Amino acid sequence: FWQNGYPGTSLTDLTTAMEINKPSLYAAFGNKEKLFVQALELYLNQHGVVHSQQLITPNLVLAQRIHNYLSSIAQMVTDPKLPKGCFICLCTSEVSGTRLPENSALTVKNINESTLNFLTEFFEQEKSATSCKSTVLSKFTANHLANYVLTLQFGLAVSARNGSDITQLEQTIAAAVSLFE
Repeated sequence: FWQNGYPGTSLTDLTTAMEINKPSLYAAFGNKEKLFVQALELYLNQHGVVHSQQLITPNLVLAQRIHNYLSSIAQMVTDPKLPKGCFICLCTSEVSGTRLPENSALTVKNINESTLNFLTEFFEQEKSATSCKSTVLSKFTANHLANYVLTLQFGLAVSARNGSDITQLEQTIAAAVSLFE
C-alpha cells in the first residue's frame, strides 16, 4: 500500500508480500480494505506519531523544535530502508473521488484531522506561553500555523517520493523554519 497506494495494490501484491495465500489473507484480515485500515494504523503508530516528540522537547526555542520535527519527518521519508514518502500523504491524495473505499477515506481524513488538531493545540499552547508579541505566533492563528506545518510535512513527503534527498529537504526545512525565528 505504501508503495502503490490502495488502488494500485492488488490482492496478489499483498499475498506475495506477506507470503500467504488469499484465503489466509481473508481469514486474518477480512478483506483488502480492512487490511488497508490496519496498515494505516500500524504506519501511524510506527512512523507517524514518533515525530511529535520533537515539538514538545523542553528547553528548545520554537524554531528549533519545529526544525527538529520536520527533520525527523524528512529523515523518515528519505530512509532507504522504507518506501519513499509518507503513506498517509499518499493516501490523502487518493481520498477525493472514488480511489479509496468510503471507510478507508474516512480513516485517512480522521488521521489528518487529528494531526491538524494536535498541531493547532501545540500552537495554541505556544501562543499562550509566549509573551513576545512580535513573533509569528502573534501574526497568525494557531490553525493557520498548524496548516502551514501540515502542508510542509506533505510537501516534504511528496518531494522525497519524487527523488529529493535529505540534503534538499533540509534546505527546504531551513527556509520554512526561518518564519519562526
